[in-house]
Amino acid sequence: MPKYVFFLLISLLLSSCFKDEQFNLDYAGYEPLSIGDDWQISTPEAENMDRTTLDVAYKLIYQDDRYLMARSLLVFRNGNLVAEAYPNDPDDIHKYANIQSCTKSISSIITGIAIQNSQLSSLNEQLYDIYPEYFDSDISKQTITIEDALTMRTGLEFDNDDHTLELFQTEGNSIEYILSQERIYPSGTIMNYNDGAPHLISKVIEKKTGKTMANYAEEKLFTPLNITDWMWESSKDNTTYGGFSLYLKPRDFGKIGQLLLQGGEWNNQQIIDSTYLAEATQTKVSANLNNEPYGYYFWVLPAVNGYCALGHGGQFLLVVPEKRLVVVYTAWPYTSDQFFDERSELMSLIISSCE
Repeated sequence: MPKYVFFLLISLLLSSCFKDEQFNLDYAGYEPLSIGDDWQISTPEAENMDRTTLDVAYKLIYQDDRYLMARSLLVFRNGNLVAEAYPNDPDDIHKYANIQSCTKSISSIITGIAIQNSQLSSLNEQLYDIYPEYFDSDISKQTITIEDALTMRTGLEFDNDDHTLELFQTEGNSIEYILSQERIYPSGTIMNYNDGAPHLISKVIEKKTGKTMANYAEEKLFTPLNITDWMWESSKDNTTYGGFSLYLKPRDFGKIGQLLLQGGEWNNQQIIDSTYLAEATQTKVSANLNNEPYGYYFWVLPAVNGYCALGHGGQFLLVVPEKRLVVVYTAWPYTSDQFFDERSELMSLIISSCE
């Protein structure tokens, strides 16, 4: 079934449900639970945050006419978990879920880890020099670099509405499928947001490390952060999807944000190359979708000196270093964007609560 048809059917179904019955639970505050994990629990007052402003933000995600896709909202400040709520099901605290295109930012992190471990030396290296066997006879495609893929400037035609489903279904080599697409403009010139470019990066990691992206992430990222309950799907040729389908628990997603906030350091160990991380979270291009600034699979937010990962359903991971703030918002991914609501509203409220 084409993806847009699936989205439409789900949207109609949800619209009908929302009209007939309450979708979310009654608002019950946002005090974090102590579940014996790695997070220290704190309060807004202890972390110099305005409780009244946080109340406004959290009440929004419990409404039945706003943020209908919301599954969780977590706020971390100064390395502590300050606020947490699961408006649809309290058990979502224990469940991993698909973070969709936020996966792209994790692929960027893995790239920085490969640099930290001297398994990747230059973003200027051409993909053709890494896996020439997957290229077709069009020699103009051989100029695509790692950085071109990280900034969505491969020059290859890849429309998510058409090609992502084909990538998912292809019985052949998934990298060959992407590289077989028509070259519609020179590499390194025009940004085209798509799911194909991060998949090319996944194969780069695989070739450079000898492990799939998922296995490499387990060793170098998830295990050091004590993230044990996760899943990362692969194409039929066992190449980890670089652009989507990583499943994480909300609190574990927060660990990723805290790692970023700490400049790639965790328990006195440098996990991610700090120079790469600084570059990845700076503006490299303007997105073709909305002209918003974009780095290496991170959306840059100059107005707050922060950056974020964004995924289908409206979910996001927000990092604001100057505020020592990390925010996780997870959501049901499979529906029309008419239900995503305004992520900027939630972000602004939580940022403004920081004193």
